[in-house]
Amino acid sequence: MRKYVTLVLAAAILVLTVTGCSSGNSKKMTAPQKEALQELLKSEQEISDEAIKGIELPEAVGKKFPAVKKAFVVNYGEKEDYAFLSSPLGYRSVIDLFIVIDGEKNEVMGISVLQQDETPLYGGDSLTKDWFLNRFNNKSANTYLNRVVMEPSQPNDIIQITCATVSSQAVINGVNAAMGTYREVVLGEEAQPVPLKVEGFVTEIK
Repeated sequence: MRKYVTLVLAAAILVLTVTGCSSGNSKKMTAPQKEALQELLKSEQEISDEAIKGIELPEAVGKKFPAVKKAFVVNYGEKEDYAFLSSPLGYRSVIDLFIVIDGEKNEVMGISVLQQDETPLYGGDSLTKDWFLNRFNNKSANTYLNRVVMEPSQPNDIIQITCATVSSQAVINGVNAAMGTYREVVLGEEAQPVPLKVEGFVTEIK
């Protein structure tokens, strides 16, 4: 009986230890994410681990913006910016985005595609190109971005990649989800939910 109780207690401690470690690691920034952060901040000095703090996302925020997996506050110099790992569903699979928002200007500083498996012929090759990613720079976090086919008519319009409607919209959804999370968690405002999957289009995702 004592051996049984001892084994049960040992198993419980092990579960708590593993769970705790896993939870703690989920708030840390991985090497690829930190590399993207360094590039998007355009900082000449390396951002130390101490300058990066994970942000706890409330359950309600997670339900409204399911694409956002992680959030961080970054303190360096006299600045305080915010970084988000957002993983919307594209045409074929998940698109992992890293987004940095300027905490002073409430603007997108830049976005980076960490991983994607979209169809090369229909936009996959273009998702990581600067000419597309730069379209998100300096966009206000106060207004969701809108996909357009041709020339933009509003400040929040993003021209899609030709023949890549779903992939383009997925990236826009991912950035909008980061914006919504930023507005609710950092600014204390209410923002409209952003879907995880591109709605109204046929995709390969089952």
